[in-house]
Amino acid sequence: MKFIIIGLGNFGTSLADMLTQQGHEVIGVDSSIETIEGIKDRITQAICMDCRHQAVVKNLPLKDADIVIVTIGEDEGDNLLTTALMKKIQAKDRWHSNRRYGVKRRRHHGVVWS
Repeated sequence: MKFIIIGLGNFGTSLADMLTQQGHEVIGVDSSIETIEGIKDRITQAICMDCRHQAVVKNLPLKDADIVIVTIGEDEGDNLLTTALMKKIQAKDRWHSNRRYGVKRRRHHGVVWS
């Protein structure tokens, strides 16, 4: 499967490593170049970009990805904004995580907690 993980903090990085070890294709995205430099050799592709902007996010291979996971933990507003952009752009299957509630699944037919 092909995953895009947006937000490569502790959780996002651990998830990217685990999925890569299981043989999945993983594209990691983060706004920190230092983070990207630290993970680029461990996953399929690492991209430095700010995913709060629709014009930028449209450059991601979202249509090719099976699952998009948003793991931005530092700013819950950025997490929700990025998740909403994934819905607007119609990523196939989106997952959202935050510190308070853990990982929640969001489907393309609506942004509803499952």
